[in-house]
Amino acid sequence: MTLDSLSAAKKYAKAMFEVLSDSDDLETGYADLQEIRKIFAANPKLIDVLDDMRVSDDQKKSLLTPITTNASDFINNFLKVVASYRRFPDILTIIDQFQNLYENDKKIVRADLYSATELDNDQRDRLAKAFEKRVGAAKVIFNIKVDKSLIGGIVIKSSDVIIDGSVRTRINKVEELLLN
Repeated sequence: MTLDSLSAAKKYAKAMFEVLSDSDDLETGYADLQEIRKIFAANPKLIDVLDDMRVSDDQKKSLLTPITTNASDFINNFLKVVASYRRFPDILTIIDQFQNLYENDKKIVRADLYSATELDNDQRDRLAKAFEKRVGAAKVIFNIKVDKSLIGGIVIKSSDVIIDGSVRTRINKVEELLLN
């Protein structure tokens, strides 16, 4: 992705965010965009075909018909703009940038949580609540991964915060103290 593509994606996302906020349709628009994201992420070749100059506009419209038939006016307009400015290769990035704006507005934080063992739902909920308090978030969404090399404990990494409560790190610190 070029810098120009990212800049354009941010501009599209900001414009959509402002339009949806002003019309009090932010929640609905966000949900619709997530559904569109799923469709295009699952069908990357569709993006290529919709961007292909050799494919006629009628063929492109027929490919989009199953998506647009029950879609909101917002989604239909979004797809028309993306098509007219040939931004289909950037559609996932546009939606991702919109999601970033939405999550910042709603104080939603995404973080990677590494654990030495599988966590049950209660443990996940308690960790989410504690991390929400720590970072001042309204909601935390964890991407949970099991990492047996931690030996025990957890590591949480978000864009601003790293919490390392792993046994591996504690052992490394003790080893460092003993060697110095």
